[in-house]
Amino acid sequence: MTIATISAAEDLCLRTIEPFYVDVRTAVQDGGSVRLDLSAVTAPDLSVVQLVEVARHHATATGGTLALVKPANPPLKALLHRAGFLSSATSADIDFWFHGDADQ
Repeated sequence: MTIATISAAEDLCLRTIEPFYVDVRTAVQDGGSVRLDLSAVTAPDLSVVQLVEVARHHATATGGTLALVKPANPPLKALLHRAGFLSSATSADIDFWFHGDADQ
């Protein structure tokens, strides 16, 4: 089984998300294994989280897998907090975003 790794650019946000979206959509559409590297993203906005969450749910629904190469970095973690994603995070959410370490 092939695992596709997609790396995000440092400036990933709504203004620049389209190429990343196309890469993610193509990778997850057939139920494959996809790894996202968001470690370089410095100022993500809600579009990044929305895209990742949709891809995550699509991968699960189609029998694929989606994971982060590394746990969410500080800017992404701060965005998840500001947007309220962590206020009711499930263990699956913690596993996905932080590789199981909720204290990151």
